[in-house]
Amino acid sequence: MKILTRQEVAQDGRFIMLYGGTGVGKTTSILQTAPAPIMYIQTEPRSLKPSLDASGRPDLDIDVAVYEDWAGLIEFVANPKNVERHRTIICDSYSQLMAVELSMEIEDQAHEARTEKEKAVKPLASQTKLSQEGYGALSSLMFRLTAALGKLSRMGKVVIVTALLQESPKWNRELAAAPALKGREFPVNMPGFFDLIGLVEPRTDGDGKIIYPPRVRFQSPDDSFVAKFTGAGSKTQGPLDISKILSL
Repeated sequence: MKILTRQEVAQDGRFIMLYGGTGVGKTTSILQTAPAPIMYIQTEPRSLKPSLDASGRPDLDIDVAVYEDWAGLIEFVANPKNVERHRTIICDSYSQLMAVELSMEIEDQAHEARTEKEKAVKPLASQTKLSQEGYGALSSLMFRLTAALGKLSRMGKVVIVTALLQESPKWNRELAAAPALKGREFPVNMPGFFDLIGLVEPRTDGDGKIIYPPRVRFQSPDDSFVAKFTGAGSKTQGPLDISKILSL
């Protein structure tokens, strides 16, 4: 175990989860306000260019790591040298990674391990069904990724992960809103990893037109949505501005 003095503890690292509806402005707002240089880990199969253009930072110093497979992702994140020059690391998004990319890899691996006779029975269904063992693997792997990203935040990096919004999630029907994360074990236990968890909501003017940036809330007074606030300040909601959030 490594022992650090107070002076050796990184003062400016933060681990943040931001979740909200699709198109609410999470990615664009993060790119507009996060400290550069930025390492952007892209798991979603869409072009980043519209968000980059909308950010209004034509000279933004950013590198983009495109997800190809789990092994490549965890190897990349586990090596601090890969992000040595970067101030902010963004993983966009956990929802896509869990629900699609990683789930498909686990399903494919399980399908290949079946006998030819087993594959012949409902071949399509058997190829796309995540078993109990598969859900366990999904949670375990996401914990590994989150722990690796958390380690980078402890080294002084600003680490931001995004997720979509899910209403009344299966793992806790009492919640009105939560990050869209697959399974039960990971969504229930993941808050302990993060310094801040915020719900991103659209803002509108008097005519109902959307105003940017959206609003983010890090506290839920009635516990109706997943939120977490760790900081010395008292302001727990406001425009989604990473530079201001880091000063909380």
